[in-house]
Amino acid sequence: MKIFSKTKIYILLTFLVLLILFLNNKYNNEKIYFPITEIKIIGIKNANIDIISKISNKYLEDKSFFNFRMKFLKKEIEKIEWVKNVGVRRIYPNGVSIHIEEHKPVVVWNNKSYLDYKGDIFLVNKVDKNLPNLNSKKNRNKAMFEYFSLFNKYLSIYDINDTIVEIYENEIRSVKISLASGVNIELGSDNVRERIEMFFKIYKKLKSRDLKKIRYIDMRYSNGFSIGWK
Repeated sequence: MKIFSKTKIYILLTFLVLLILFLNNKYNNEKIYFPITEIKIIGIKNANIDIISKISNKYLEDKSFFNFRMKFLKKEIEKIEWVKNVGVRRIYPNGVSIHIEEHKPVVVWNNKSYLDYKGDIFLVNKVDKNLPNLNSKKNRNKAMFEYFSLFNKYLSIYDINDTIVEIYENEIRSVKISLASGVNIELGSDNVRERIEMFFKIYKKLKSRDLKKIRYIDMRYSNGFSIGWK
């Protein structure tokens, strides 16, 4: 009895798939081989499920399991609000799984858009939670988000119960951080990261009863700092 090699079996299966695709294209108005009958959409929290379903049906309805336009479907869904990335996968013999990765807003950017956990900009109509504000030039989102992340890191390290309300950078790139406690930190435009680190060393040395009286801490001096009282 002769046994087919793996290579021959692979070639035979490839030929059968190509034959099915050919027949499906040639007789598209007659019969669809392996029609898609099940569509699963996974990962939606904020995106519009009705719009995604409508687009999915447009690209998958009356289509074969083997030859629907996967790349076109992916690109169309990624245009929808909140959608960051889309993964499309065939589920044999008649299903398609669509996995949605949504944007996750971390801060408000320039009062009109949002930054995700990587500092990338995206647009959505509304986020139903209070978020810190970062304000600067359009091309400074990465640098500003780095300041935000670094400051939050030190808040956690030093176990300080406070939060960022806003980080503002003016036209000469001088940075000011406003905290929920009412304290404003002037960091200037030079060595901002180093000044953030120095601020926390100073902040921990201040007596807790004095913190509520502070209006600002100015870190823009080369060899010290100043405190403004309320």
